[in-house]
Amino acid sequence: MSFYLIETQWNQYYPKVYGYFFRRVDSKVDVEDLVSLSMEAFIKALNNPDKALTNPNAYLWRIAHNYLVDYIKHKSKIPQTFVLDENLDFLDESMENLRSSHFQAKVQDLMQCVEQNLHGIEYKIVQLVIMYDQTAVTAASELNLKPANVRQKLSRSLKKLKANCLELWNANHHQF
Repeated sequence: MSFYLIETQWNQYYPKVYGYFFRRVDSKVDVEDLVSLSMEAFIKALNNPDKALTNPNAYLWRIAHNYLVDYIKHKSKIPQTFVLDENLDFLDESMENLRSSHFQAKVQDLMQCVEQNLHGIEYKIVQLVIMYDQTAVTAASELNLKPANVRQKLSRSLKKLKANCLELWNANHHQF
């Protein structure tokens, strides 16, 4: 597909998709991310010669709807914000714990445990999803995998880490 046709499709659908997300999502940053992901997936589908889209309009709205559903599921797992009271002394203590050499050593030990137990694609998935806070969909597109495969590999990797590294984390946890 030529650049002109891609630009035409983008200009035609972007405002509509933006409005769709804008009415349903309360964060402008999230709206822009969802629109970009949806449009990117749509353009990729249009450029795929193996995928003959009989109704591109319906396909785009299905993509947008799926991204919205994933967003809502993900957002429901995020705890609600709360108002801190005036006394913030506990934050100073927490920050000191994070800066402590013991905590830093524990983090290094955990990183070594992760590197020893996960290799190749498992390590890359954990790195993208857990360390860099990417969605399974984003990680899947970066790794040329299906999102379901990323979720499955992530689940197995986390079980492996729990079995092999949890004891390391819990050791000396009472010192915090």
